[in-house]
Amino acid sequence: MGTLEEERMRGRLLALVALLGLLVGVTPATAQAPTGDIVGRVADASGAVLPGVVVTVSGGALIQPLTATTGETGTYQFPGLQPGNTYVVKFELTGFRTVIVERVAVGVGSNTTTNATLEVSALQETVTVSSEAPIVDTRKTGTKSNYTQEQLQNVPSARDPWVMLERTPGIAMDRANVGGSQSGQQSGYISRGATTTNNKWLLDGVDITDQAATGASAVYYDFDMLQEMQISTGGNDVTQQTGGVGINLVTKSGSDTIRGSGRYYWTDESLGSVNLTEELRAQGARSGAPIQNIKDYGIEGGGPIWKGRAWFWGSYSKNDIKVGVVNFYQKRPGCPVNASDPLAQSLPVDAINECLNTDLTVLDNYNIKGSALLFSGNTFTWHSNFADKIRNARDASDTRPFETTYIQEGPVWTHKASDRHVFNDRWIAEAAYAYVGGGFGLLFQDPANRDIQPLNDLGTGRWERSFNQSEFDRPATSVNLTTTYFKPATLGGDHAFKIGYNFRDTPASSTTVYGGDVYAQTRNGVPERAQFWRSAATEYAMTTHSVFAQDTYTRNKLTLTAGIRWDRQDDSALASTVEANRLIPQWLPGIAFQGADSGVVFSNWSPRLGVGYDVFGTGRTVARSSFSVYYGQIAPGSLSGTLNPVSAASISFPWNDANGDRFVQINEVNLQRSAVITFSGNYNPDNPGFLGTTNTVDSGLKNDRTVEWTATVDHQLTNRMAVSLSYIYRSYSDFRFDQRVGIDASNWSPVTYQPTCAAAAPSCPQLTYFQPNISIPGTQRLVNRGGYTRDFNGIEATFTKRMADRWMLDMNYAYNDAVDNFDSIQGYSATFDPTNLQIFNGHQYAVEAGGSGIDNVFVNAKHMFKIAGVYTAPWDINLGATYQIRDGYLFPQRILSPNRTGAAGAVNLVLEPFGESRYDKFQMMDARVAKRFSFGRRSVEGSLDIFNVFNVNTVLTRNLNQAAATANNVTGIVAPRVLRLGVRVVF
Repeated sequence: MGTLEEERMRGRLLALVALLGLLVGVTPATAQAPTGDIVGRVADASGAVLPGVVVTVSGGALIQPLTATTGETGTYQFPGLQPGNTYVVKFELTGFRTVIVERVAVGVGSNTTTNATLEVSALQETVTVSSEAPIVDTRKTGTKSNYTQEQLQNVPSARDPWVMLERTPGIAMDRANVGGSQSGQQSGYISRGATTTNNKWLLDGVDITDQAATGASAVYYDFDMLQEMQISTGGNDVTQQTGGVGINLVTKSGSDTIRGSGRYYWTDESLGSVNLTEELRAQGARSGAPIQNIKDYGIEGGGPIWKGRAWFWGSYSKNDIKVGVVNFYQKRPGCPVNASDPLAQSLPVDAINECLNTDLTVLDNYNIKGSALLFSGNTFTWHSNFADKIRNARDASDTRPFETTYIQEGPVWTHKASDRHVFNDRWIAEAAYAYVGGGFGLLFQDPANRDIQPLNDLGTGRWERSFNQSEFDRPATSVNLTTTYFKPATLGGDHAFKIGYNFRDTPASSTTVYGGDVYAQTRNGVPERAQFWRSAATEYAMTTHSVFAQDTYTRNKLTLTAGIRWDRQDDSALASTVEANRLIPQWLPGIAFQGADSGVVFSNWSPRLGVGYDVFGTGRTVARSSFSVYYGQIAPGSLSGTLNPVSAASISFPWNDANGDRFVQINEVNLQRSAVITFSGNYNPDNPGFLGTTNTVDSGLKNDRTVEWTATVDHQLTNRMAVSLSYIYRSYSDFRFDQRVGIDASNWSPVTYQPTCAAAAPSCPQLTYFQPNISIPGTQRLVNRGGYTRDFNGIEATFTKRMADRWMLDMNYAYNDAVDNFDSIQGYSATFDPTNLQIFNGHQYAVEAGGSGIDNVFVNAKHMFKIAGVYTAPWDINLGATYQIRDGYLFPQRILSPNRTGAAGAVNLVLEPFGESRYDKFQMMDARVAKRFSFGRRSVEGSLDIFNVFNVNTVLTRNLNQAAATANNVTGIVAPRVLRLGVRVVF
């Protein structure tokens, strides 16, 4: 395998060759997207159903028209239609007028009901009407949000899929993305008390979820490659394995007409404002977080290779993002070293912002897509995507100066081939193969940093000098087989069957090395301990097999969906070798690991049930409910990782820094066994020379489980307006962790502690922590966390007005209450340590964001309100706006305890029950104005977007340690107001 740069160059060349191949007549084809259905009922003028009507659907993304014949109930169904397109549906029956319905829109995951009434006629007459599909989907069971081109392009946004998640009811994000300032990194998000590991990403039907960074996307996207998006937050049918958020991305495709678009968007600090006040500067935010410059440009287009037989589509885009980060300074004369430097307070805002380093991200994206009709009823498809990312300073923050950040590199190819065959008007089948290459690196800023010891202050959280480096390889290969069959007039109603099999092979390997093999750690500047590391080199194999079956039964006003899904997940640790720590090889020797298998395989059956009732038979008011059981998706190593001794291992000893140079020398470290402060879980300090592991996995281990019940009422106010009200209940259980063997609750004793707090601390109470009266054992066992459950209760209300009469509006409110419950100490702590138990038991669940460049954010908002709308003013001027307001996230102030006996280390003592202390409420408004000039089918649009209209400067993060010199110092604020200029050409 070549270097990352060689892979990047090879990817660009392959993309160019593939595109040229398409243009000269090669026929790779479009991958099948997540699709929608057209369904309906045909009757005569008296209302009696008409069997035998020939129904034809054409246009849209169909190379070849499809036909169906109504059954005894007068019903028909066209499944698997590409969304984001409008179709024409024709109804024909001898002795009746032909009816043609135009502009039938299909949305991803939706059922577009298109009914027809045929009148008797002796002549061959045709009636043509324009469709306006019902805004309430009578067959819908889950809670889903669809985003069309109108919402993607005309509503102001940072132009990435994660900002669409931000608009979705009930989803809370871990960051504020002002004008694309955060688009260089994936945003984290939480919905309905779930863990992020159960989120799912699909690109044109391909599962591209990163199985190792479980729940994340494997790639970044060209926003203009998207035709439509659907985001599912609950009531997932059998096609989705988990109960997490499901994101379906539908890309554009070719047609019999040449079409395309190009754009250029420009944002610059000269178009921005300043939201940094002297009050914030006095609280530690010496600088702001300005957008320095963002460029977003690209082109996409497609058309016929052979009209009526083969199409192509392709795109290219680049995002060049340069932003400043609070207190992330350049190391040059006239600039402060850090936020504590007096210069940081004395310099004016403009000067201090000039001192900020540039956090740079460059995203390149290529797409090649095509489709070919091989023979009647059979379409072959192909889609290739090449996504590359370079970031110069990942994890940049006030506590991670430039030399401690990562250089991130990693090109990723995604390929999919599929074949779809229409056997008849009721039976469709598809076979698909996909490959996603998921390699990237988080590299030292300088290779020499491999031999430089990082310096870390436990009080302030600040790092200096160096950090670590990791490289990952995460390819994914999948095979999907699906079939649908429509069976009308059976058991008093119609049946739509769906059956499928999925296979996914997701191996993962990674290596990690640590600067200098040791971290020099101080506490508020005082030398405290040396944390020694052994490098990691892990390789895992993992496979997932899934089978599902579902029947959607409709009879008069009733729709019943029943399904079952089976998933089998298995992993193993493969052989690998790591070298000894270079400073203390007697404590951290080299290991040649032979591999291991836990013997545990997760085999889970997941029932799904949904029922909908058209209350008045008009399709305007639908009451529906769903019941689902979901099981988690696991990462490679989730089962066998406990048995793997070549994952990262560490041990900490007291360090006195006798010569005052802030570097660890061995003669400054107490290396006695009795002096061990703490050690990692895959290592036993009582037998450090042992080259295997004494860890085990419980043979009865269960997969994490989610039980969900929803109840919803949808009501159509007018043909273009609807409201919806939902109640959601979820129960989470069977979590797992590595529990220490040989210790229990009886081995812990309370210690009263009076800390010394900083002047900025609002209070400094006497605290209690627990420490063991024996040494923490080294042996672990992977078990379920008995007695630990989580309950969620939520309410969601939505109002939808689709685009008509010159305006559209989406508005939603969500109430969320996610509570952690610990019925026993066994499920709370892997070592049975009761410290903080009462702080968390019975209180809010809030996962701490810890990846993608954001940390110290505890995502939990009980109340969220969001609104987005568009108005088309005279002279083809589009006005758009979004607004959101939510509770501030948790602000869990804490104090780091002293090092405890028995190698228990220090522990953060949280001062208040989780959820009682929060940051100020967060609110944000964006606005947009655009003028379009049309020339037939072509148009040119100029636009101006205003982000953070009111220039809010809400504090997002602070230093939580109340005993630190920097206690409560502001470490993150919202980026200031900024304008974006854009031009878009459509042809």
